[in-house]
Amino acid sequence: MTALLRYQVGNLLRSHRWIFPLIVYVLLMAVGGTDPNPAARSAAELAKIEGQALASALDWSAAVLVPVIALLTRSMLTAEPPAARACVAVARGPARAQAATLLVPFAAGVVLGLAGASYELATNGRHTALLIPFLAGLGKALVCVLVGSAVGALFNPPLIRHAAAALLTTIAAVVVALVSSVSPASAALRGNGATVQAAAWPTGLPLAVAAVLAAASWAASCLLAGRRGENS
Repeated sequence: MTALLRYQVGNLLRSHRWIFPLIVYVLLMAVGGTDPNPAARSAAELAKIEGQALASALDWSAAVLVPVIALLTRSMLTAEPPAARACVAVARGPARAQAATLLVPFAAGVVLGLAGASYELATNGRHTALLIPFLAGLGKALVCVLVGSAVGALFNPPLIRHAAAALLTTIAAVVVALVSSVSPASAALRGNGATVQAAAWPTGLPLAVAAVLAAASWAASCLLAGRRGENS
């Protein structure tokens, strides 16, 4: 599996298809930051304002991960030439090759989520009491990475092979994931402590649902890749 992961990372870097998702991530992060004004406020007031600003910024940095990881997963699933994909499938098995293809953008999403949350903490937080909202923000980021990975896996090859249909359904699924009350990403971002309040799911449920959704989408993608590999 390690060799497959190295191959897929190299394949993504050589294809340069990581550039557009990264640009989208940087631009969205740049427009979503907030910074509290410390002038004429007591330390207690400032700590409260910073906590609210950090929570809002972490919500934004987590939400950005849904479209970015969905696009990055799509880039990975479409980057490899058919002939090369067939060779890898024969050598290592189509299901394992597909799993490696999905794991690379997921790992990149975890790195981006940690980097984004750390950036928001550095720019919006100055008190040690902000550790709790920071950890909560990391949890939300993980939920959004899982949801973005699930969207990318479900609405791109091998499940949806037509390029235009895959792109349109990916975009639609990202929108639904961010605004629908049944989405674990939306529930994580709009629950207690979020900028936009909504009916809160039980603690930990958004993460559990997102993990199950990602696992099911990965399993479907790997299973279909294996079956098509056997029939090719």
